[in-house]
Amino acid sequence: MNGSVVRQLALKDWRLHRLQVILSVAAGAAALGLFQIGREIPVVLGATWFFVTLVLLACMLPMSNVVNERKKHNLAFVMSLPISPRQYAMAKILSTFGMFLVSWAILVVAAVWLIEARFPHGVIPVSVVLTGLVLTGFCLMASVAIVSESEGWATAAIIVCNSSYGVIWYLIIRVPETAKEVGGAVAVWSPRVLRILATEAALVIFCLGLTFYLQSRKRDFI
Repeated sequence: MNGSVVRQLALKDWRLHRLQVILSVAAGAAALGLFQIGREIPVVLGATWFFVTLVLLACMLPMSNVVNERKKHNLAFVMSLPISPRQYAMAKILSTFGMFLVSWAILVVAAVWLIEARFPHGVIPVSVVLTGLVLTGFCLMASVAIVSESEGWATAAIIVCNSSYGVIWYLIIRVPETAKEVGGAVAVWSPRVLRILATEAALVIFCLGLTFYLQSRKRDFI
């Protein structure tokens, strides 16, 4: 019964936000479509549009699925269910993280496939690193939103993450070895790239674990 309630709550969030997710994936796909033109300006515009789509989705989901539910007093339905704070946290984690992860994975796989078909394969590792940074930022924003349930803290997390993307991307691209690898015909998964990916994966897992731990210690979710 309890597992069914968690599943139903998560599916409810998916239904409420399915249009947002579909439109985001469509926008990302349209951005990748500009790559097909092949010239410099469309490629730059497409890459910018692609990352903006991921960043916007990463910002919108925690706010709309977590903060706004409390802000708009939509918890009456949840209060009527036989569900514990731990189960409510699990439902929010499954829906919020799940919606972004599915969208992110679809767009990243599509981007890698397109790069393999039309561009030097050396672009692939750095592209995965940069998109992984957006995933890491989303996990931080979603964790803050779920744990704090505060619009102020969620907004602060969004500002911190969004202001850091450009700086970190710039620092990664400016590494001489990275510049050489990007122009290569073969994807080079150097120890440096693998360390960055491992750090991103560790941060994602840490955010997920810490979110569930802190939420499970709450006595209520109202």
